[in-house]
Amino acid sequence: MRSIAFLFDGQGAFRPGLGKDLCEKYPEAKEVIKKSSAVLGYDLTDHVWGKHAHDTSSATHIAQPAISTVSLAYADVLKTFGLHAGVSLGHSLGEITAVVYCGIVSFEDGMRIIQKRGEVMEKGGGHGSMMAVLNVGLADLKELCKKVSDELAEPVVVANINAPNQIVISGSKQGIQEVAQAVARNRGRGIPLRVGGAWHSPFLKEAAEEFSVYIDTIPFNKPTLPFYSVVEQKMLDDPESIKTSLKKQMLAQVHWVAAIENLTSQGYTTFLEIGPSKILKDLVFKIAPRVKVETTALFADLKELADSIEA
Repeated sequence: MRSIAFLFDGQGAFRPGLGKDLCEKYPEAKEVIKKSSAVLGYDLTDHVWGKHAHDTSSATHIAQPAISTVSLAYADVLKTFGLHAGVSLGHSLGEITAVVYCGIVSFEDGMRIIQKRGEVMEKGGGHGSMMAVLNVGLADLKELCKKVSDELAEPVVVANINAPNQIVISGSKQGIQEVAQAVARNRGRGIPLRVGGAWHSPFLKEAAEEFSVYIDTIPFNKPTLPFYSVVEQKMLDDPESIKTSLKKQMLAQVHWVAAIENLTSQGYTTFLEIGPSKILKDLVFKIAPRVKVETTALFADLKELADSIEA
């Protein structure tokens, strides 16, 4: 299994109804939802496919545990078919999900960490916004963000480098608007993102400090499966190093392109998105079109997926 990389979804994967069919078909998945609900203190199904589902996408403190729980439910079902990761990593929130999957923290502590992360981010990041930028080079976009930040004295930064032609910026609402206008003048395209705040930007400094204090109370263990840190862009197996990387993660840039390129250079030839979306599958295809890439979201029968991955 060394050549298979599991990619865990970020918060952008949330949509009402996710995981419902999975739980109806596989009792292992239903058990994960039940276990998570007990830790979170509410019935997660109400917020994923029940009466509150349509409000969850804008409620970061609920959406984050929901995405991670459903992703781990997919992973648990795949285990029953003998499919395990050769390495695990995740996009933003998904990095914490990967930490849970790799046994670095217990499931219960992992859910508490993710719940806390959502709470502090929702509280701290709401003053800003984010925008995906297409067809503008990274160097030009960085320069543009710095220029606008200096002029307004408000931060605008490159938050995610998702694909060669897709970069996400994060910062003040006015700053994002200024950058959007400049991008349009340069024949690029800006797409506002429906998120709860300016993630991976200086707006989250206080949230990151509160989160850091919280995770110091949680015991971390050596991984039972290989873990790749997108923050550090390397494999980590020391518990304290992993904890330190997670303290940085909320403010750190998500360089997804570098992560995928590094893993392909290390011999990983198959990538599997674990979660209810195909966002990461599409990004990997843009970064490394010659690798094999699939997503759990497109398979009703996970045994069929496991068989196709192992073939």
